[in-house]
Amino acid sequence: MTNDSGLAKVGKASGEIPEVTTVLLLDDHWVMLEAVRSLIESDDSLAVVGTASRVPDAIQLARKLQPQVAVIDVRMPDGGGWAAARGLREICPEMRLVAYSAVEDALVTRSIAASGIDAFVPKGSDIQLLLAAIHGENVMPSPEHPRPPVRRMAAPTP
Repeated sequence: MTNDSGLAKVGKASGEIPEVTTVLLLDDHWVMLEAVRSLIESDDSLAVVGTASRVPDAIQLARKLQPQVAVIDVRMPDGGGWAAARGLREICPEMRLVAYSAVEDALVTRSIAASGIDAFVPKGSDIQLLLAAIHGENVMPSPEHPRPPVRRMAAPTP
């Protein structure tokens, strides 16, 4: 579990402090966690405030840090991304939850939809798609991506 405090906000030329969206990252692979962190922090309007490789650690950090967005790997120990989503939603009901995973099968998609994930971005997608999902943008299909690269999750109908 990592907690990064003391984040610096870089002011604009006018002296204003820009709005920074705080992000919590969850992935059980350290190399992936650090790579995604670096890519997210390439966007000056985003700040990774903490990382976790286990669901209980993520929930503890969210309680303490109150991040605006969580980027969640679907396959993690302790119940996976859906357990993390449920726990995070209880602590921070307004938090935007973005699943970022190599797993794209129908069962996983339905499970994470039922757990309250706001968007799903397949790993291997262009990083701009992940950044757009973190910002809450509705990413539309393009000629390079015939299907929507970011899928908005809706709870399955019974």
